[in-house]
Amino acid sequence: MKIDLKKGRGTVSLIVPDAEAIQRLSGPEIPALTVTELQSRVRRGIRAHLPAGIEGQNVAILIPDDTRLWARGDLVVPQLVATLRAAGVREERLTIIIALGTHAAIPSERISRLTGRLDVQRCRVLNSANRDRSRLVHMGRTSRGTPVDITREAVAADHIIIFGGMLHHLLAGYGGGRKYILPGIAGYDSVQQNHALAITATGAPHPRVGPAILAGNPVHEDLEEAADIFLEGKSCTYVAVAANGKGELFYCRAGALRETFRDGCARLDAACSVPLPQQADFAVISAGGHRTDGQLYQATKALFNAARAVKAGGRILFVAGCAEGVGNALFADALISHKDAPAALGRQLCEDFSMPAYVALRVMDLLKRYRVTLVSDLAPDRVHALGFDTTADPQATLDQLRGRGIVIPFAENILPRPGTDDHR
Repeated sequence: MKIDLKKGRGTVSLIVPDAEAIQRLSGPEIPALTVTELQSRVRRGIRAHLPAGIEGQNVAILIPDDTRLWARGDLVVPQLVATLRAAGVREERLTIIIALGTHAAIPSERISRLTGRLDVQRCRVLNSANRDRSRLVHMGRTSRGTPVDITREAVAADHIIIFGGMLHHLLAGYGGGRKYILPGIAGYDSVQQNHALAITATGAPHPRVGPAILAGNPVHEDLEEAADIFLEGKSCTYVAVAANGKGELFYCRAGALRETFRDGCARLDAACSVPLPQQADFAVISAGGHRTDGQLYQATKALFNAARAVKAGGRILFVAGCAEGVGNALFADALISHKDAPAALGRQLCEDFSMPAYVALRVMDLLKRYRVTLVSDLAPDRVHALGFDTTADPQATLDQLRGRGIVIPFAENILPRPGTDDHR
C-alpha cells in the first residue's frame, strides 16, 4: 500500500508492505465546501447578524495570523469586507486586526496571505499589541485574576467580527471563538497569566486541561470570562470555519459568539474526534503540509494528537516540513536545556510561566514515552539537539517498524479517542 504524506509544499511517499497491519485514520467522509459555498455562507451569515445602525459604527475584524493559514483568510476576509461595505460601513470605520497573541508581528509584505487581495489594500490592517503596552487598554480582571488588557483599536470598536478556524487545542480544549480575544488581541502578560492555569502548584499539567475538554478546564473558563469583559457594551459576530480529517474546510457558520463556538465544537468532534478501539504499536503521521507545518513549534499539535493513538513505548514517524525552522526560540531553548530535567522546568513554570516552555515540557513528556523520528527540513544535528531522532531514509525507518500501525495523514486535524477515553 502506498501512502502520501504532505511535507511543506511537497510529498513524502512511502510503501507499506503489509497493508493489513496498518490502519488509516482520517475520520468520516465529510465533503469539503467549495470556494463558492464558503464565501456564500460568509456573506449570508454576516448579513443576518449585523446589528442595527452598523453604517454608523466602528467595526473591527479579528483575523488569525500566519500559523492559521489553513482557515483560508485569503478567501474569507475579502467577503467580510465586501459585505460590510455593502451594508454601509465606510473604510475609515473599518479596522482589520491580526490576532497575534504572543506570536511575532506579521510584516506588511505577508499580510495578503491572511487577507487576500480583493479591496483589502484600502483597509487599515494592524498587528495586535502583544508587548506594546502603549496600545493596550486595561478592561478589568477575571475572577481568577487574569488582567484583561486588550489592543486599543479593538476596544474602540462598536461591533467585533471574529473570523477564525476551530481545532482541538492542547490548553483551551478547542481553538477559535473566545481565543481570538484572549490570547488573540490581548497583551503578553494577560496571555501568560491565563495560560499559567494549565499547570498545577506542583509543576504538573492540570488534569482538566487538554484537547476537547471544556467543563472544569480553568484555561477555557478564564478565556470565556475575559471575552465577556471585553465585549460588554459591544455587539459581536463569530465567523467560524473548521477542517475535516483531510484538512479541508467543511464547516462555516456566522452568528453569536458562544452559540457559534459551541456548535463548531460539536461539528468538529463529529468530524475529527475519532474512536480508536485499540492503540497501535507505531504511527506514521504528517502535520498536513505547508499551511500547518511551517514551524516545528506549531507542528507539534499534530504530534500531541497522534500520540494518543500509540501505546507507551511505541514509535512515531513524524513528517513536518518546518521550512521556517523551529519557530520559537524559547521553545527550542527549553527543549535543549531541560531535556534531561523536565521536572525542573515544571517547577520553573510555576514561578514564571511561558507558553513556549510549557509546550516544550509537554513535548519532553512525549519524547520520554515514545521514540519520535522527525522527517523535516531541519539540520540533523538540530533535530537531535531538540530530542528527536532523524532519518535520511523514511522508507527504511518505516520498514523497521513492527506490530500494528496507524497512518494519520492530517494529524493536526484528527483527535484519536482510544478505548473508553472520555474526551469530554
